[in-house]
Amino acid sequence: MNEASKSISQRRHPYLPGLWLAAGFLGLASLAFILRPWGVTPETVTEAAAKGRLEKISKLRLEQDKSANSYGWVDKTKGIGHIPISKAMEIIVADLRTNKPHAAYPITTIQPSAITAAGAPLYPELPPTDPNAVAAAIKADGGAPTTPTTPPAKKP
Repeated sequence: MNEASKSISQRRHPYLPGLWLAAGFLGLASLAFILRPWGVTPETVTEAAAKGRLEKISKLRLEQDKSANSYGWVDKTKGIGHIPISKAMEIIVADLRTNKPHAAYPITTIQPSAITAAGAPLYPELPPTDPNAVAAAIKADGGAPTTPTTPPAKKP
């Protein structure tokens, strides 16, 4: 029987593949540690990145302040421009003061649908009526409630 056909437990040194694997891992880890640049540390990386982010944020804020406080074109071909926020607020407030209160959208009635046909109330926000109160109102009105009657059965 040759070495290749034996199982790991039957080999003379069953721990040898694990040792080679551990040695390879330690060799790669030590090589990575040695080749690691010494001047780069987490502190220097985060400080440099923070400085870059602060510069970008300051430039962005300057651009936003410039566009929020000036007149200009967004798209001149389409006739879209921008005005300062304070001027826009003055225009809107003056417009709202002259406008009388009204509904924000057209008020429509609810159309009967499959839900109402299935027995759900048409207007669920209305409280249910008391059947005793309805019967009392009918009696006070002098009328009798109509009930469906079945015709008498025909004899054969």
